[in-house]
Amino acid sequence: MEWIEDSVVFRGAIRRSGNSLVITIPAELSQRLLLREGQEFIIYGIGRKRPYFEGGLQVYLGYFIVHEKVPVVRFKIDLGAGSLERFSSLIKEVKEAYSLSDVKYKQVDNTIVEIELYFGALNEKGITRLKTREEVEEAASSIEFKLRMEGFKILERDLVEKIIEWKSIDPSTISRAPYKISEVVRWRWEI
Repeated sequence: MEWIEDSVVFRGAIRRSGNSLVITIPAELSQRLLLREGQEFIIYGIGRKRPYFEGGLQVYLGYFIVHEKVPVVRFKIDLGAGSLERFSSLIKEVKEAYSLSDVKYKQVDNTIVEIELYFGALNEKGITRLKTREEVEEAASSIEFKLRMEGFKILERDLVEKIIEWKSIDPSTISRAPYKISEVVRWRWEI
């Protein structure tokens, strides 16, 4: 995949600091990329000739990794004579209705399914509002009721917290997020 240039562009001047040359990164760009003092990076010299020689410096920050503490509702369900297709369709509706960040399920045997519903703030589209434990419990009760109404038998239900890792989140998504997101999200650049 090609690199995409950022919309933040600035002009600067190279300065001397001791025996080294330094550049300054403007606050807007450092906030957008969530840069920290002391952060490691790699600098590549780059050049191209078409027809005149152009040169540049690429500052490589690495991979942006986010860990999020997420409330997860787990169900163990006996589908009985119900169809797996009908169950899957209902779960897709639930995912949309409750803005779930992820849904994972596996079939234990012919009729038993285990499902995990992730009530995270992060998802591929951006950030949703943090949900309280009470809101997640209420949603779980509502989902259980819907499943029972469709004829599925709930064998187990519990609420746990899991730490999930995201590697596809743009740092600007988190830098623009409400302050409360910092309660459940930790991030780092990894070279």
